[in-house]
Amino acid sequence: MRRSWVLALVCASCNGGATTPIAASADAPAADAQIVLEDVHLIGRFDQNHRFAWPGTQIVTRFDGTAISIELDDNGQNWFEVTIDGTARAPLHPGSGRATYPLATGLSPEPHDLALARRTESFFGPTTFFGFSGSPLIATPRPARLVEMIGDSITCGYGVLGVGPTCGFTAATEAETHAWGSFAATRLGAAHVSIAYSGIGMSRNGDGSTSDTMPERYLRTFADDGASTWAFSYSPDVIVIDLGTNDFAMGDPGSAFVTTYVAFTHMLRSHYANAKILLATSPMLADSYPAGAMSRTKARGYLDQIAATLADPDVRVVEIAEQLSGDGYGCDYHPSEVTDRKMADVLVPAIRAATGW
Repeated sequence: MRRSWVLALVCASCNGGATTPIAASADAPAADAQIVLEDVHLIGRFDQNHRFAWPGTQIVTRFDGTAISIELDDNGQNWFEVTIDGTARAPLHPGSGRATYPLATGLSPEPHDLALARRTESFFGPTTFFGFSGSPLIATPRPARLVEMIGDSITCGYGVLGVGPTCGFTAATEAETHAWGSFAATRLGAAHVSIAYSGIGMSRNGDGSTSDTMPERYLRTFADDGASTWAFSYSPDVIVIDLGTNDFAMGDPGSAFVTTYVAFTHMLRSHYANAKILLATSPMLADSYPAGAMSRTKARGYLDQIAATLADPDVRVVEIAEQLSGDGYGCDYHPSEVTDRKMADVLVPAIRAATGW
């Protein structure tokens, strides 16, 4: 069976007193029979200087000791989820510049699992990871399963921590870690990557523009840097696409949506020959909008047409229900955490059906 892998870093030494130096791991996935141990797993898109910006990007490790700190360089706008031994702790909001931040102290003297995940999306600027300090790190296997989420503000967790629907967007109310992709991956025991950007569409964006759409930004290491080129350094087992909300923002996008979607999916298949690809409907589209401008029925029909055109047995359409007012809203009428969990309730069995997980 094909084994998935993720871009990761390996600690060159694990002295507990000073920041751990790091060096890049091999660029090729391990053979099926080989178990690769790494001190630090970088899950997502990183450049050679260990910078990252996509929402949900994770830095994962295991350490043996009572305390752990991380060294980052940030611009002071980003927020990070901190999870130790499966329990979320106070989020990290780094200041501007390079600094070391304590993530935990006073722990029991034994091994602990740590995950740091970026809550905020790309336009808040990149962050650079330099290493951990405080306790020696323990090598662990690379994650065996990887899901890639491709989407817009819904997948970013836009406003999911806000009390909506009239609250305005802020970095503090955005949390990819509280959105459906993160919830689903956790339940599946999988790592996940979110290639998502607020306002983005497949053939046109929410503001009507047709440049910097997902087919363009997807090819970048950094969404806002057109000169950065992603090297396709990981291989997801599952790809979930949830785009269309912004394409329909100004009415029916027409045939351009279908042709662009088909071409984009062909591109994904050219890089990920064995991935299961799920095409999801949007919870923010509704037939009740004026004149059906953001029609769920029309959008679902396009997805069915796309799947039929592709004629790929590993491409399936997944119906995500329209969000309900009774479940509350995040900021600007975006899905609440209740809605995101309901979305994950649909996505998890769909992935299991596709993969056998």
